[in-house]
Amino acid sequence: MGDGNDTNGNDNDDNNSGNGSNNDSGTGNGDDNNNDDGPSEAAQAAQTEYGEVLDDFESVNWYALRDEQVNPDGQAVTGSQSMLVETDSNVSTVALAPSSPLDLTDQYLSAAVKVTSPVGGRLSMHVRAPNGDNYVTSARTLPSGVDEWFRVDFGYTVGYGGPDFSEVQEIRLEMVAPDGESIEYRVDDLRTTPAQDESNVILAFYGGLEEHYETVFPMLEERGWVGTLGISQDYLNTSGRLNIEQLREMRDAGWDVCSYPMHAGDLTQYGAEEQRRIVENNRDYLANRGFEDGSQHFFTPRNRMNNDLLNVLRDTHETAYVFGGCSSGIPPTGRHTISAISGSSYQSTRKPILRADIHNQVVVPYFEHIGEEGMSVEEFEMQLDRIEDNSYGAGLEPITPTQLLENY
Repeated sequence: MGDGNDTNGNDNDDNNSGNGSNNDSGTGNGDDNNNDDGPSEAAQAAQTEYGEVLDDFESVNWYALRDEQVNPDGQAVTGSQSMLVETDSNVSTVALAPSSPLDLTDQYLSAAVKVTSPVGGRLSMHVRAPNGDNYVTSARTLPSGVDEWFRVDFGYTVGYGGPDFSEVQEIRLEMVAPDGESIEYRVDDLRTTPAQDESNVILAFYGGLEEHYETVFPMLEERGWVGTLGISQDYLNTSGRLNIEQLREMRDAGWDVCSYPMHAGDLTQYGAEEQRRIVENNRDYLANRGFEDGSQHFFTPRNRMNNDLLNVLRDTHETAYVFGGCSSGIPPTGRHTISAISGSSYQSTRKPILRADIHNQVVVPYFEHIGEEGMSVEEFEMQLDRIEDNSYGAGLEPITPTQLLENY
């Protein structure tokens, strides 16, 4: 987490967008009640033994700051209960104020969440120390159609002052829904995990575009950096796209060639069986052509993920990435809902990138067109400069999804 020394002053929240409508519903039945058979499959998938439990919610010590109802609930990831937060308002804020300050020095935070409403909303965590004027915030846009249990890694996006993480006096959770929607969500298994000594960036390039080889590849080679490609099998060897030999050259230079089946469009429009067929076909196509390592990692087309797709990805891939608007701890505890940010806006990506550097987290900016049809080459170069050298940290080390798991 780092020491939190921040010269930015008051960073207003400036989330990237990119996950489509917030009004999608999931496809599961939402039944996660603990019973004689134990937790549901989704609850089991949201479990982790990594790190230390900060709050198991076996007693609920959080309190409402607005008009919320905060109660224990029998649906849980671990133990017998979780915390249920409900309100008819479209904004909810609950807080934990421990009897003595928490020492969260060099710690990341993550939790299991289950959101009934708003599916695809935004969940923020505010860590305050030593008083309300010194804080950092993680603002996470949630997957657009997931209403089962999954893990959220809270990577910081904004901050104010210089929080002393050895004297954390309050943690807040804030949920924001579209106007007119109520809020109902559960939280369980709040954990700390040890921070790393360096920060990382995964530079992801979607679609296998010609400029990724002609323009981006030499720019990263000049810096000695690696990148990551999101590839859709039906678009290879077509006009304006990469071919297999170019992919192999980039792979041999250390790049990951990952699965991004954009040819299928919004995967949430299909049932689970067809989702599985599309996901496995694209993965196997890449693996059979020499990209086995990268094919184990998935980037979500159109940033649209629902319960069925999340469950398929848990079965078929080592990691999956979806728009979240923030960074993550290293390694992320929610390996199939890793947050990505839209890297093509130089201005709006400033704070997530710098915060990842300050707090030794991993940030995943994704890009599509670089050049006349998208982000300019000049701004892309500026983005690379910001990642390599800035006044807020030591610079972020570029890695691939494969290295994220191998290195940590």
